[in-house]
Amino acid sequence: MALKIYNTLTRELEDFVPIQGKKVNMYVCGPTVYDHCHLGHARSYVSFDVIRRYLIYRGYDVNYTSNITDVDDKVINRAKETGEDPFVLSRKFTDSFIEDMETLAVLPPDTQPKVTEHIPEIIETVGALIENGTAYVTPKGNVYYDLTTSEDKIGILSHQTAEGLLEGSGNRVEVEDDKRYQLDFVLWKSAPKGEPGWDSPWGWGRPGWHIECSVMSMKYGSGQLDIHGGGMDLIFPHHEAEIHQSESCSGKHPFSKYWMHNGFLTIDKEKMSKSLGNFFTIKEVLSKFSPGTIRFFIVYTHYRSTIDFSEETLGEAGRARQRLLNTISNVKHALKEAHEDGTDCGLTELITGAREAFINSMDDDFNTREAIGSLFVFSRKVNSIVSSEKPGSAALEDVLKFYSEINEVLGIFTEDEGSASEDMPDGLTDEDIMEMIELREKARAEKDWAKSDAIRDELKDKGIVIEDGKDGVRWRRM
Repeated sequence: MALKIYNTLTRELEDFVPIQGKKVNMYVCGPTVYDHCHLGHARSYVSFDVIRRYLIYRGYDVNYTSNITDVDDKVINRAKETGEDPFVLSRKFTDSFIEDMETLAVLPPDTQPKVTEHIPEIIETVGALIENGTAYVTPKGNVYYDLTTSEDKIGILSHQTAEGLLEGSGNRVEVEDDKRYQLDFVLWKSAPKGEPGWDSPWGWGRPGWHIECSVMSMKYGSGQLDIHGGGMDLIFPHHEAEIHQSESCSGKHPFSKYWMHNGFLTIDKEKMSKSLGNFFTIKEVLSKFSPGTIRFFIVYTHYRSTIDFSEETLGEAGRARQRLLNTISNVKHALKEAHEDGTDCGLTELITGAREAFINSMDDDFNTREAIGSLFVFSRKVNSIVSSEKPGSAALEDVLKFYSEINEVLGIFTEDEGSASEDMPDGLTDEDIMEMIELREKARAEKDWAKSDAIRDELKDKGIVIEDGKDGVRWRRM
């Protein structure tokens, strides 16, 4: 089965065929760093991290770029509120973002360019657009892209008419009185001398939001992308603007062959965003749930689907993930007692089938929900074999290698240090469980069988299975 990707540009599921053989140039819009990132950001960057990892798993040579918007009206306004230097503030929140991504096991981009480090290239690109007649300078010192020069591309990604975009543009497009056309978008924004900015042929100012991504993606993505990604809220105007200005500048069509957009993360069915004030920062959620649980919560939903956030759903994700971790723990325990000359008890065939199921799911537009579902089926079968038979050490090691192989793609099996109690069934930590087992052992020593049975039943009700063996008591989570 060929890898298929849903392309926002065509609204179709397409076979993935990169422009240059196995080389994949991939660009994902990064954050504007004026505050700590929220869980909606985590949803996007974890999703595209899995997509990138799977492409590598399938043998593609991925060049992954994701930018940092470190100068912007939002940064400047926040700096005014706090009394900080805008560039000090943006560096602080850049560091915070990178820390959050490391905690959530998101691989760092191959290139992570910042706007402030690419001002000369941005000015050069804006100048080229003015020179070829697709941009114009106003008396106020603003530079706009002239959409009448590429009218055929209006609505190309949002699949709306110009009239429809005009009708709804008030909340999504900056409306300035020096534009020729309401949908024209700013390439260079004039600024008062007291605000952060740079000298340009058009006066003191700073880049518009859209131009930065075109400049950096063209510079680090060989001028033409295979995949451009981001949240669904970026389709218009941001990504459409990129298509207009990039293709007008480079002459290469399409600017990106595939456009991929992740679904929203919502609270009570409303999009999580800082502008609405209904958000939780990644750091806030990490104070209650482990990184592995948060990542699993995100990955266990298809990247194009909406995720509705609550502490209850995060707790459910933690418990589901724990079942998979328990299987890995059970296999490791069995391996300690396994014989080298033991049979595979059907595990080899099981692994082959599980790998095929995983690949088939991921080849279907990175269907992580279905892929993880197949892992639960695999884990149940592994648990059954390990508990009822005596597989040899080689077969058990192959099971662990398979989980490691899957983890290279999904990143959900990493050990969590100091896991929060909310991750555990009914809030039971490992220490809680051991205390109850010690109480049960004491009751058994005192021949208080009623109390011993009651403790066993209580643990079972909370998803903990007790196994008495010659080497002592073992426990595992169901």
